[in-house]
Amino acid sequence: MISHNTCAGHKLSIVLLCIGSLVGCNAEPQQTVFTGYVEAELVYIAAPQAGWIEDMPWQAGEQININQLAFALDNQQQSAAVQEAKARLEQAQALERNGISGARAEELAELAAQENQAMVAMEFAASEKKRWNALVAQGLAPASKSSQVDADYKSSLAKLDTVKASIKVAKLGVRQELTNSAIAAQKAAKSSLEQAQYLLSQRHVISHVAGQVEELFYRQGEFVSTGKPVIAVLPADALIVRFFVPQAALSDFNVGERVKVNADGVAATIEARIFHIARSAEFTPPVIFDQQSRQKLMFLVEARLPSKEASNISLRPGLPVEVSR
Repeated sequence: MISHNTCAGHKLSIVLLCIGSLVGCNAEPQQTVFTGYVEAELVYIAAPQAGWIEDMPWQAGEQININQLAFALDNQQQSAAVQEAKARLEQAQALERNGISGARAEELAELAAQENQAMVAMEFAASEKKRWNALVAQGLAPASKSSQVDADYKSSLAKLDTVKASIKVAKLGVRQELTNSAIAAQKAAKSSLEQAQYLLSQRHVISHVAGQVEELFYRQGEFVSTGKPVIAVLPADALIVRFFVPQAALSDFNVGERVKVNADGVAATIEARIFHIARSAEFTPPVIFDQQSRQKLMFLVEARLPSKEASNISLRPGLPVEVSR
């Protein structure tokens, strides 16, 4: 005889089994393939200065290398500024040389002639002084004549000292303060020339990256403002894959791991390396995170594709892809 409690236990087991079966039937298999798209990290070559584009040697789809001319701007104003700076530098250098060398040779020659003339006049005055003083002492000449020849001698001696002082000053050059000023002016002129030459060099914009010319925003003959992108370049290693992972599967992905990428029209599976996982969720609903709403939480994951040259991949930006582990 089966007791009442035993029958109740059997019924409870059957009910739990049915509930478990229903839960098992409703449980969805964990997602293993995730949708995404290809994105490009373009490098934009911009104009460092405003101007007219005089040379644009590229078309979209061509390959540009490092240190190749990307485009050239008109440079008439900058060339004139360089010439002006060179002239100012030459002027400052001339002033410095003039300050260091002192008087010119012709001026020194003229002063030397004046010195010889003053020397002759002084010697003559000395001879006259000696002769007339002797006559005055003998009483053959008035005493006033002695005073006159003494004054003439002192005057000629003073003239000789004046010429000698002029020669000394001429050989010294300008004062040190003026020399320092000339040196400072020369340094300023050199700095101005370097700045003008740099601004002139910036009129020929050189590419610092290698890759495919993806887009031209300005063409030859158009005016571009400072800082405006002119060329967009796609480097070989600039393709990435962006895909979204639900929060339930997020723990399966880590930075540095590889994922498999497939796309329509691309026969081979391509491997990419994860380099970024978003810290916050996308499409987060403004409700309490119950079991159902948590399934709507999606996290952005980014993986870098290998270099185009290394793998010869044919993925293009904007192409939809499927990503799996």
